[in-house]
Amino acid sequence: MHKHLTCECGHVIHADSDEEMVRQAQEHMRTVHRKSMTRDDVLKMAKEAKH
Repeated sequence: MHKHLTCECGHVIHADSDEEMVRQAQEHMRTVHRKSMTRDDVLKMAKEAKH
């Protein structure tokens, strides 16, 4: 199931699995914003793609 997550900075992450979504989101938060994000928080923010 394809999902996407839009960061407050406007960066959009696309992933086909929860594991990939979490990996990409955590990497983005760590490298761009110098913050951490839990797996649960990532999955709560991720939305199922409608396309």
